[in-house]
Amino acid sequence: MTAAPRILSRPADIDPRVRRLARKARRQDNKRQIILRGAREILLRHGPLAFTMDQVAGAADTSKATLYYYFRSREEMIGALAIDVLRREVEALSAAVSAADSGVDALAALVRARVAHYMAEPDDFRILYLWAPMLDDPQRLLLTEVHALTAVVNTTVEAKLARDRKAGLLHPDAHPQQLAQLGWLTAHGLLSFTLGSARTAAEPTSALLSWRELCDAACATLLRAAHANTP
Repeated sequence: MTAAPRILSRPADIDPRVRRLARKARRQDNKRQIILRGAREILLRHGPLAFTMDQVAGAADTSKATLYYYFRSREEMIGALAIDVLRREVEALSAAVSAADSGVDALAALVRARVAHYMAEPDDFRILYLWAPMLDDPQRLLLTEVHALTAVVNTTVEAKLARDRKAGLLHPDAHPQQLAQLGWLTAHGLLSFTLGSARTAAEPTSALLSWRELCDAACATLLRAAHANTP
């Protein structure tokens, strides 16, 4: 005896209350994104210390009461912007290190991808690494997410480096976890040096492009330290 065919629910069969809740959730998510776009615009224009809820309400074309429905404070709003930036960074780095064939390739990919990612979006770097840490609430929010998110990248890099080490391709004193951390720090130092100070439109293009040469030199130095001594 064959089982009766399973009948899939059609949209019309869904409980009206479920549809209403789904529509409400979509509206709320859309509104939250509109608010965050307005908040980002104001943050980039005025910086974190002069950033106010009144300004965000104007940019998002909404009331302050609506802002407080979604965010308890301006600090929480900046924290939400910073976490969005962090997630985009991790997504870009995960793709880069996953595509690498070896551990040392993944290490170089981590540095290059992180520097290139933020050189293309320097405002994101300022939001996440320069401005959010100035305020207590965003810093607490980031600490709850940063380790879990960056672990996605580190796990991949460290596993590939461990395979390199087992194959005798790493220097005997090189440790996968430390090398991965050095990759993050190397990229961060390059970005802080390049983006930490405000740049003007009058600055020569050659100065803006020098980060590529610095990145190449940093990767070469890091890989020389990581590789095993060969005859």
